[in-house]
Amino acid sequence: MRVLIAGAGIGGLTAALSLQAAGIESALVEGARELRPLGVGINLLPHAVRELTDLGLGDDLARIGVAITENVYCDRIGATLFTEKRGLAGGADRPHHDRPQHDRHH
Repeated sequence: MRVLIAGAGIGGLTAALSLQAAGIESALVEGARELRPLGVGINLLPHAVRELTDLGLGDDLARIGVAITENVYCDRIGATLFTEKRGLAGGADRPHHDRPQHDRHH
C-alpha cells in the first residue's frame, strides 16, 4: 500500500512520519515551492502531543514549548468570565503545549 499525503503542514508531515514508523510507504506532495516559517504560533492539544511524543519528539516539545495549565476567558474589558484547566492540570495524559510566534526559530 502507498498513501498519498497532500500538504506539508504539521498534519501532513506528522502523517508521513507516522506511516513511515508503521512501515507504510507514503508520498507527500506540497503546492508551495519552498517550506518556510509562516510567522505564526502553534497550539498543541494533548492528543497531538501524544502523537508527536510517540514519534520521539516529546523532549523537544517540552524544551521549546510552553506547557499550558489553564485557559482564562475574559470579556472585552479584561474581567474573567471563567477559567478552564488544560493539559495535565485538566486531567489529560499529556501536556497542552503552546509554541509562541516570537520564539519559532529556536
